[in-house]
Amino acid sequence: MISPRIFGVLLLATACVPAPAQKPPKVATAPHAAEAGTASDTKSERVRSRRLDLPIEFVLPEKSTWQITPGQTWLEAVQSSSASSFAIRTWRAGRLVKRSECEQQARLARPAIPRVDPDSIVEQRPFNAPVGFDSELVVGVEPTARGVEGYALVFGANVGFCYAAVFTTVASGGGAEQTVAARL
Repeated sequence: MISPRIFGVLLLATACVPAPAQKPPKVATAPHAAEAGTASDTKSERVRSRRLDLPIEFVLPEKSTWQITPGQTWLEAVQSSSASSFAIRTWRAGRLVKRSECEQQARLARPAIPRVDPDSIVEQRPFNAPVGFDSELVVGVEPTARGVEGYALVFGANVGFCYAAVFTTVASGGGAEQTVAARL
């Protein structure tokens, strides 16, 4: 089962994306939020990006330990100490886009998104965020040559918009399974 820590990151990230209208809505600035790529605000641990088609704002646990890169298409956060990464993206899509089409588009844009092996899934269910999106959460864990790898993926669709959030982590050695479980 996904841990409250990563579930909280995914939920906050998705909850802060407004339901799309015909034009992307403007989002009010939250106090103590730092623009991605600027100085870290360890008090609030909020990350915000306005570079995507829909603004995104979320709380990142231990924010000061993550390297945040506000790309043109994906907002990425990497924590080297835990071999973990979090990438999030919103984009315009066809008016009647489906979640599966959003997932395909995300995978084309980011080939490193883990492929879901049905035998590796530990949780799969509808995800109630972003508001108004048809989203699904898939959590998986599997042994690889690098050690034990875990992922939490959320793909969503709404009228004219897609959403993707990807968390990955890896651990090796004794207790790797427990380490990955704790991160997820």
